[in-house]
Amino acid sequence: MIVYVTIILAFCLLELVKETYPRLHSIIYTIYIFLFLTYLVISLIIPFVTHYFSIVPVALLPVFKLLLFSVLLLFITQIVEELLSEYEYTSLATMFTFTTKAIILLAWLQHMKQFYEKFFSVLGLLS
Repeated sequence: MIVYVTIILAFCLLELVKETYPRLHSIIYTIYIFLFLTYLVISLIIPFVTHYFSIVPVALLPVFKLLLFSVLLLFITQIVEELLSEYEYTSLATMFTFTTKAIILLAWLQHMKQFYEKFFSVLGLLS
């Protein structure tokens, strides 16, 4: 409920700023988006996730953390990409998305390194 009230108050303040100081609107809007994302991550997502870390079996915990990292990073990337596209920085938004996907791919490849080593050693034994 607090999140909805915050969104409504921010909307009213942003409309006020848009009408009184239109040049400052985009800067204040961008700052608000990042502050609101920080608020959501710190107050809602981190406590929610830490609760589920105790439920997940220890063997699956690294995969669960990596999967959660990937989902959160893609979610934040989507928000930032839409924000950049709205301000007509589409090439920067595309580079941001590509870089995020590359980071996620490298993180998963690093995590799966042991699996690939075992898999290729088994394939070597079969031939």
